[in-house]
Amino acid sequence: MRIVIYLLSTLLAFVISHAALAQDLLSETRSAIQEWVRTEQLLSLEKKQWEEEKASITDILAILSAEQRELNEQISLAQDVANRADEQRSMLVDQLSTFQEISELLEVRVSDYERQLSLIANYLPETLKRELSPRFARINSSSQVSALSLSERAQTVLNIMSEIDNFDARLTLTTEIINNSRNEPIEVRVLYFGLARAFYVNDNATAAGYGVPTDTGWRWQPENELGETVTRAIDIYEIRISPQLVTLPMQVER
Repeated sequence: MRIVIYLLSTLLAFVISHAALAQDLLSETRSAIQEWVRTEQLLSLEKKQWEEEKASITDILAILSAEQRELNEQISLAQDVANRADEQRSMLVDQLSTFQEISELLEVRVSDYERQLSLIANYLPETLKRELSPRFARINSSSQVSALSLSERAQTVLNIMSEIDNFDARLTLTTEIINNSRNEPIEVRVLYFGLARAFYVNDNATAAGYGVPTDTGWRWQPENELGETVTRAIDIYEIRISPQLVTLPMQVER
């Protein structure tokens, strides 16, 4: 700036001493100064615009950097979720495989129990068979078995086995129709000792006997001399008389 002022001063002195050239030099000098001023203004404007653009670019870069960090975090989180999902999927596949193996084993066991129960049904007393007949129908009918789920079939088997065990663990008194020694149907009271033996007697104790289970159903053997003894055992069971010792022939021939 000082150099410019010095040059201007020198030019003015020269102009004063050379009046003929002063006017032309002054005009050229004025033009040069105006051009220099415009240049300085343009440079200043460009510099200002650049500073503004630089600040804007800096802000944009900061925003992009923050978005990139967030995107990287989301990608990392997604990878963690995917890894956990893969681990869980693998665990579920293993559990499913184990469940299928258990289901196949249970299917074999349940089918085997259903066959065994169908055979055992012949050895059950008629009163128990009548009670369990709806459940036996579910395992004896192929159409019903196919309509049941494995868990329903297993529950049916367990229910039948539980009822059979309960009957076998207690005394049971029923009323039934059986044939007497003359092969005539008579109504009698039957006292079951679990599933092993049963003794029957009619109301006046004139007809009595015992029963044993066979593969074709219970076989009743008349033995009328047991009438009073069986009647006394039933009275004790029903608490009609005080408890006392009663001898019944448990070792009987089949």
